[in-house]
Amino acid sequence: MVKGVNKTVIEVNNTGSRYFEKIVFYVTPQYGNLSAKQLKKAASTFSFNFDNSMSRQPLRKLRRARKITAISLICVGLLLAVISGLIAIF
Repeated sequence: MVKGVNKTVIEVNNTGSRYFEKIVFYVTPQYGNLSAKQLKKAASTFSFNFDNSMSRQPLRKLRRARKITAISLICVGLLLAVISGLIAIF
């Protein structure tokens, strides 16, 4: 049985994913009135970030980089405090 349904559909052929060659999005009716540019942007953002969300490796790298930055800033702050203390003494 075939039913007549009017849906807004976005098909992404260039997914940027190593897992999927094509993704089909069915737009929620309340957002069907958005421009094609906005819908394409939302679909491509989701599909291009999918592989990154599947892998924990980039998140580990990001956390490590944040820790290194925080430690570096603390060291620079302590060094500046020591130098200003020595300047105050002399």
